[in-house]
Amino acid sequence: GSMSGIVCAMSGEAPREARMSIKSGLVFERSLIENYIQDHGTCPITGEPLSMEDIMEVKGNCYVKGRPVKSTSIPGMLSIFQEEWEQTVRECVVLRKLLEQTRQELSHTLYQHDAACRVISRLMKERDEAREALVKASAKGEFSLPSAGAASNGVKPTSGNDSMELDDGEGISEAVKAKMTEVSTTLSKNRKKREVSATLTPEDQISKFTEKKAFPVHMANAILCLDLHPNRENLTVTGGADNKVVIFDQKTEQAVHKIAAHSKKVTCVQFHPAAELVFSASADKTVKVWSSTSGENVYTFKEHQGEVTGVTLHATGDFIVSASHDKTWALHDLALGKCRKIVSEASITSGYSAASFHPDGLILGTATVDKLVRVWDVKTQQNVVTFAAHPGEVNSINFSENGYYVCTAGGDGFKIWDLRKVAKMSGQAVAVKHFSGDGEGNDAVFDYSGLYLACAGATSLQVYHTKSLNEVLSVPKAHSKSVSGVRFGPDAKFVVTASKDRQLKIFSS
Repeated sequence: GSMSGIVCAMSGEAPREARMSIKSGLVFERSLIENYIQDHGTCPITGEPLSMEDIMEVKGNCYVKGRPVKSTSIPGMLSIFQEEWEQTVRECVVLRKLLEQTRQELSHTLYQHDAACRVISRLMKERDEAREALVKASAKGEFSLPSAGAASNGVKPTSGNDSMELDDGEGISEAVKAKMTEVSTTLSKNRKKREVSATLTPEDQISKFTEKKAFPVHMANAILCLDLHPNRENLTVTGGADNKVVIFDQKTEQAVHKIAAHSKKVTCVQFHPAAELVFSASADKTVKVWSSTSGENVYTFKEHQGEVTGVTLHATGDFIVSASHDKTWALHDLALGKCRKIVSEASITSGYSAASFHPDGLILGTATVDKLVRVWDVKTQQNVVTFAAHPGEVNSINFSENGYYVCTAGGDGFKIWDLRKVAKMSGQAVAVKHFSGDGEGNDAVFDYSGLYLACAGATSLQVYHTKSLNEVLSVPKAHSKSVSGVRFGPDAKFVVTASKDRQLKIFSS
């Protein structure tokens, strides 16, 4: 018998043997739905997974199916066929239109692909021509080439053909060194001429700084590192034990991006002052470069074999250095997105805990997990000065804009060092001043004028004057847990701190 008033969802006809899907409640003809499930395993109407178990029989009144009035006469049947035919024609027209549209889209895409291929081949040709010209020029001695030994890891290329050792992004080439020297000379000259800003916040005002705002930027976990944008005082970036990198706008009090950045904790973050980039280092052994506008990953560097603890931007803005527990530091090229050089020395027995470039970019300061600070000449990658700074791990190292002061933080507080004196005394170096703070030193930075030093301790925030060496500000309970990062706003008009208590705080008058 057939079911009265029910139609099959597939054929639109009254089913002879009705079956219902218990998932969607739709009714089907038994033969149609069984064949469809065998072929596709889904519901033909909703697309959900469907099996024979989900189909139940629909019981209804059995009655003899009457023929519709139309189909009792030949003219009636002809009109039924006519309707079906017209419906088929209409469907054909729609399908033709769709086919035409798809063809146009495909040809457009193929044109684009073809154009892209042409551009690529042109660029490759231009590159090869430039290389040839360079080889010819160097053969005539018009251009000094880097030594063949400048390749990464100090492994010498096997071929003795020097003329092919162009700047292919391996090693620190002569061109890179020239650029670094030029930038350093300019910055150094300007630094000597620079006057202290007339709008620098005076000591008596800093001494009145109190907590103005607190933001729980990492909801569930400790903040482990912090940076403030050098040119946009409302932007901070933090890295957390939750493996996230958060770019936060203090003005709107909103996170601009919360990036699930790494597979382990984030140990160090830094803004690029000019390009829209953020750098992050992590215990997952990687260094990543992010777009600060889109929050998307630009590069991932995987050169290190251990936890990466420091990342620092070179004064040119074109290179970053990363330092790791694996006892190496590496120079990465931001234009090429590749590592130029990994620097390791057999004599180095302890891994790095932090790294920071001198503002001129020719000197790199690295801190180790075993009390030492190592200062490097970036162009030659020579360890020029080594001195013991703190008992145990040195947590942070930062240079002053005056060009010769450097500050470190460690288990016994904070110290200011004079590079000129340290270079003479080397192993027997004595600090200009040791501030014990609250006994623990996690981070310390100079402001842009170099006159103030901000220190992040076990729970406290201190600001000291670098000339008089007096304490300007002390906030003993700035946070409820360890203060992991501190930065000055422009003209020292505010101080921003981050802590393992998940809070980002702003202190100002």
